[in-house]
Amino acid sequence: MTEVRLEKVSKYFGETKAVDNVDLQVNDGEFMVLLGPSGCGKTTTLRLIAGLEKPTSGLILFNGEVVNELEPKDRRIAMVFQDYALYPHMKVFDNLALNLQVRGVPRDEIRKRVSETAELLGIKHLLDRKPGQLSGGEQQRVALGRAIIREPSVFLMDEPLSNLDAALRARMRGELKKLQERLKTTTIYVTHDQVEAMVMADRIAVMRNGKVQQIGSPQEIYNRPANKFVAEFVGSPKMNVFDATVVSREHTKLTTGEFDINIPSSMAQRIVESGSGPEVMVGIRPENVAVSTAYQEGFLEATVYLVEDIGNLSFVTLQVGDILIVAQAPPSVGLRVGDKAYFSLLVEKLHIFDKKTEKLIV
Repeated sequence: MTEVRLEKVSKYFGETKAVDNVDLQVNDGEFMVLLGPSGCGKTTTLRLIAGLEKPTSGLILFNGEVVNELEPKDRRIAMVFQDYALYPHMKVFDNLALNLQVRGVPRDEIRKRVSETAELLGIKHLLDRKPGQLSGGEQQRVALGRAIIREPSVFLMDEPLSNLDAALRARMRGELKKLQERLKTTTIYVTHDQVEAMVMADRIAVMRNGKVQQIGSPQEIYNRPANKFVAEFVGSPKMNVFDATVVSREHTKLTTGEFDINIPSSMAQRIVESGSGPEVMVGIRPENVAVSTAYQEGFLEATVYLVEDIGNLSFVTLQVGDILIVAQAPPSVGLRVGDKAYFSLLVEKLHIFDKKTEKLIV
């Protein structure tokens, strides 16, 4: 088993800094997801760990041993790529067996390990087929099998589910997580899909512009995002974020210019202690916005801007002046575009961000 640690790792391509001073520890047997938008540096970070790229500065350690100069073949890693990288002219058996054959593993041992791996992944009936005769999900299992059969100390996976359709992707991410828990192999998984990250990860490292923005469990990332970027990137629909100003001597009221929000004194105290100016940003997730067709005490008036029904839920976008707020509601709420509606924010679920730094205050 292996612990992977990055200490102040940076990678330049010419003048471009793809990875910027990254500190990251992946614990033995952990499923760590690197999450972020395209171009954020997550795949480059994975390639640095694999040894496919050399860091410009910083250290990469496996179990405390610096591996910066070790070739990929000497790091006991196995990598699963987005395009599966199967040999089209070889049968599934030979795709699985090839690495063992290259290493000179005895033929009987190869048969045994191919059989065990195929059994584990439910592809034993496919061993005599070629990749072109397989579905996308079957090809993905073969690619996983080729990684598993090497018995690596670390799995590195670069968006391995992105070529699958939505239904198969949802099923495979559950199966992949169960497989990792069974094998207990340290796994570092790259994705831009925040749902995939939330479902699969023990911990998530959110990246942007080559930097790690936050590391934490899925619930920590979702419930207490470190900054506005993480708050908006994780969650679907994304968190509502709008500008506000702290008013009143007690700092217990925020105003957006369109409506006011009364906040508890404990929240106001945190804003004061942060040293932030009066200009802040307020964030709240759609599930923490109540919406109604009739006025209720404490509710605010709005106009329905958009309604998106997804079967068991509706997402209602409300407009108040120039501010748009998405609320989660049951389809039975019965609102249509242009209707008058009323909403209330669950104040204890508010997130307050510093306007200048975009870092979380409360």
